[in-house]
Amino acid sequence: MQGINLIKPKKGFNKKNAQQESQDSAKERRALELINQGKLIEAEEIYEKLVKKGACSHIAYGNLAAIYGLKGRKLEMIKLLRKALEIQPDYPDAHINLGTALKENGDLNGAIASFQQALNINPNYPEAHNNLGNALKKQGDLNGAIASFQQALKLKPSYLEAHINLGNALHEQGDLIAGIECFENALKLKPSYPEAHWNLSLVQLLSGNYAAGWANYDWRHKKKNAQPSTQQWQGEDLRAEEQLLVISEQGLGDTIQFMRYIPYLQQKGIDVSFCPQKELHLLIKAAGIHSNPITPEQAHIISNGKWIPLLSLPRYLGVNQQNPIISEPYVTIKSELINRWKEILSKERMPIIGINWQGSPNAEKTNQKGRSIPLEAFLPITKNNNLSFLSLQKGYGSEQLYNCSFRNKFVHCQNQVNDVSDFLETAAIIANCDLIITSDTSIAHLAGSMGKKTWVLLKKIPEWRWGMKSEKTFWYPSMRLFRQIERSNWHEVIERVSLKVNELIAGQS
Repeated sequence: MQGINLIKPKKGFNKKNAQQESQDSAKERRALELINQGKLIEAEEIYEKLVKKGACSHIAYGNLAAIYGLKGRKLEMIKLLRKALEIQPDYPDAHINLGTALKENGDLNGAIASFQQALNINPNYPEAHNNLGNALKKQGDLNGAIASFQQALKLKPSYLEAHINLGNALHEQGDLIAGIECFENALKLKPSYPEAHWNLSLVQLLSGNYAAGWANYDWRHKKKNAQPSTQQWQGEDLRAEEQLLVISEQGLGDTIQFMRYIPYLQQKGIDVSFCPQKELHLLIKAAGIHSNPITPEQAHIISNGKWIPLLSLPRYLGVNQQNPIISEPYVTIKSELINRWKEILSKERMPIIGINWQGSPNAEKTNQKGRSIPLEAFLPITKNNNLSFLSLQKGYGSEQLYNCSFRNKFVHCQNQVNDVSDFLETAAIIANCDLIITSDTSIAHLAGSMGKKTWVLLKKIPEWRWGMKSEKTFWYPSMRLFRQIERSNWHEVIERVSLKVNELIAGQS
């Protein structure tokens, strides 16, 4: 748990005459000494004994709560902090810690109230303003969050975390220029701060500045400790006997998007070993991307040559809007598999539209929050359009299919489609659809990599790869982007898509 502060006693605390000092006070003094020495376990033992015997000390309850918070024991932490605040209501550190615990426990309203209470006690507390901003941002109040971060920086201009948080909020609001300025301010304070470089890269890439964006994007792996023992490739010429290990990272969609450069490197005569996610191995081999993808365990024992993260390749290949290098379809599937699904789907008499609506729930906790769409939002497309939907949704989100109001609009073999779990067979199914409509998920990249007509529905401020304006993307020429005009308003997007589906079907009839 982050953002937990140990509670400091008020001025004069425990400065009684030594003869009057109670035994409990002496123990508290010792616990504080241990905390200052970094000996939290020993301090925890003292506080637990004091709490167990019912000592009336907000410091004991508050600091034991803070130590529990560092261990992730949120519920116990909340209980202890509430007891500390019963004893001493005017301690802002305790209110901040309580707010942090409530926020991480999903109680945003309670967290916001706690941070505001801390500010009622001490309006000039930059950490309270920063924490309030984080809670407001998570609640969706970007304007309130931005105001809180700005106030934190007004009080503490050197507050590195607040510069980053303000930049992220401005990024999410779509003010890219101001966001870039915040990250650059953070880097003035700490030039080698990976988080600042990483967040700066996302805004630069989104705004189309690929040269600077790729360079800062490379800082992402410096946040991690686990790296191969071999030297990282920086785009220099490789000797004939040298091997280049390319390691996938981030999501499945990222790997599908950037694995296009593996055959390109091999055509340049580079001996490439490719370590993608296991779920993609069948697809990668069948599509001719690489004949023998390896596992992380196999990659770990490679000791010769050099290595590179997959998403660093575009930097050293000079990829940008004018120089995509690979833009034509690069995933092809054998006709036997495609024909098998063609036979299965032959009973359908109307155009088949493959749809996907839900991304990874973990991604929804990041800056990708808001990219998924409720299945029920697709209802308007079914009205006045003679079509059959085919669900490409797997795992989380697929449960929405069974209770949706237009379940009868899906293909007759939908249950058979649901049983498909690998990307290779999913690609064969996609090949038999007339159109793919999807949120920003791995299905978008799979369909785009095949050259399939694909419509991707994007939140107002999308991921960096989609840019901010165009309906087209140089990554996938067969793709069309439908962007939110208003934040979180999918209804308006779906209405536009419905009209275009109508035009498409009319053109085919």
